[in-house]
Amino acid sequence: MKKILVPTDFSKLSDNALNYAIQLANLTGAELLLLHAYLTPAFTEDSPLISPQQYLQEEALDNLEKLKQSIEKSNPDLKISYAAIDGIPADVITFYSKKQHIDLLVIGAQGVGYLQERILGSTASNLIRKTEIPVMVIDKHVKFRIPEKIVLAVDFSETNNDIVLKPLKQLAATFKSHICILNIFTEAQTIPTFGEIAESFKLEKSLKHTYHTFFEIEHPDVVTGINDFVKKHQIDLVTIISRKHSLIGRIFREPISKVMTFHSLAPLLILHQ
Repeated sequence: MKKILVPTDFSKLSDNALNYAIQLANLTGAELLLLHAYLTPAFTEDSPLISPQQYLQEEALDNLEKLKQSIEKSNPDLKISYAAIDGIPADVITFYSKKQHIDLLVIGAQGVGYLQERILGSTASNLIRKTEIPVMVIDKHVKFRIPEKIVLAVDFSETNNDIVLKPLKQLAATFKSHICILNIFTEAQTIPTFGEIAESFKLEKSLKHTYHTFFEIEHPDVVTGINDFVKKHQIDLVTIISRKHSLIGRIFREPISKVMTFHSLAPLLILHQ
């Protein structure tokens, strides 16, 4: 992992995600990039001295520089850069991530119990569904812990493990983590198909150099089943592969409040097929 990007709006919510990313960057040797996306009002009258776009950019860059200096006081060896870009936040973050070859996005989450727009906000929701870059979601109450125990929720759908699981395997190698491969099945799915068996062998082969254990749990609801496992085994990080046509993929078609019930218990790492 070489580059970690943290989008920030300078709120306490994004500050908590930033604090998590700082610890992660320190321990992995990654560069930390800060990004603020601002949106110039569509209908404004330019000042004779400075345009609204220029004012917003200068204000953002000033705040980013202050934030950078604050981080450097207690993290002098951490490499930090920043940018402020005009545009719709989700589009800006996606564009900048590709341009900078970002390895991990770290974003803040408000927690359950709010309206959909207030849980992650439209920016984070769009990122989770659209980006191809791994996204780590940090709840406002989550503090950094070394990920000694990581859940990988699977349903043994066909996966390009060597590519999709690379970020997870890098984390596990860095922290000597135990990956708990968790399959949630319903009563109607007790007999695995030939394809599922084949995928389980492929997954075993892909993780052969990583400390891992397979777990199976019968539960009618995937989210609740994973949540119960997280609490019972004191999991430090939950990992899900986002895709359209799979049991786990259905999570991302659920109401966002249900999708994100993990993140108040542990960070959520979303990988993309």
